[in-house]
Amino acid sequence: MQKSFPEPAVLKWDRIIHKNVKTKDGEPLGYVAYEDTGFIYILAPGLREYKIPKQHVEAFDGSQILLDLEFGEIGRYKID
Repeated sequence: MQKSFPEPAVLKWDRIIHKNVKTKDGEPLGYVAYEDTGFIYILAPGLREYKIPKQHVEAFDGSQILLDLEFGEIGRYKID
């Protein structure tokens, strides 16, 4: 019996650049400025920047990213 693995939320990470990001509870966070191995970097209003591990990307519908994190959890990923 073969194990089935869930398909990743994003197959081509370069396609998410400049896409809007929302948290699991529906709060707009900002947009993806760039990505690198293992992380996406989000620019938010007020010149805030977040470094989010790619494993927290739950879905991508072609126009926006949905994270599996709630807005209250985002602060731990803020870049100072």
